[in-house]
Amino acid sequence: MHSVKASTTSEDLAAAETPAHAGLRQRKKDSSRRAIEDAAWELFAEQGYDETSINDIAKRANVAPRTFFRYFPTKEALMYPQFDEVLQSVRDEFRKRPADEPVITSLFESFEVLSGSLEGEASRALERMDMMKQRGQHPPGTEYFRARLAEATAELVLEREGDSDEARMRARLASGVVSLLIDTAHNCWIEAGATEPLHDVGDRCRGMMGELMGAMRNM
Repeated sequence: MHSVKASTTSEDLAAAETPAHAGLRQRKKDSSRRAIEDAAWELFAEQGYDETSINDIAKRANVAPRTFFRYFPTKEALMYPQFDEVLQSVRDEFRKRPADEPVITSLFESFEVLSGSLEGEASRALERMDMMKQRGQHPPGTEYFRARLAEATAELVLEREGDSDEARMRARLASGVVSLLIDTAHNCWIEAGATEPLHDVGDRCRGMMGELMGAMRNM
């Protein structure tokens, strides 16, 4: 009777992987990602954002162009490399909030995670601003990230309130309010040199926004 040798699957290999091997693989991934980030920012400083291609970045980082796309979907994504992870943290924070809390309050409190992340990468944020001042333009990728932010905000509102005409309208309004608040606070913080805690700048913006909304209710 012949024995049948089972083929080894990727699941078998993953299950057999030791913690040491898994840790080494993660360190290699982190190293590649960081090499791509560093190469990109070196090139942005040397030859400008628009003049730098993905192929240029891959070559400087000593990786294949396809490796670039394992870590970043677009060149714009390099401007805020931790954006996806931070957005997931925002979602997680929102889902911890009381279900009967006003949705805009839940959103503002949850997006404090984003403020902390932006504050942690202040040096690169200042580099972005300096880069754009030389060109007289908004930071590259601004529209890309605004769209992602608005999409995540609307998703959370509809998750909380259900899918109805009124909820969809509320989601669109909330997306605009949250995007405007974050964009204004971040830009004012950077323009002032990022010396003050971003949280404090955000609180002032929230207060001003509350005053403006209060005035609208009295019109």
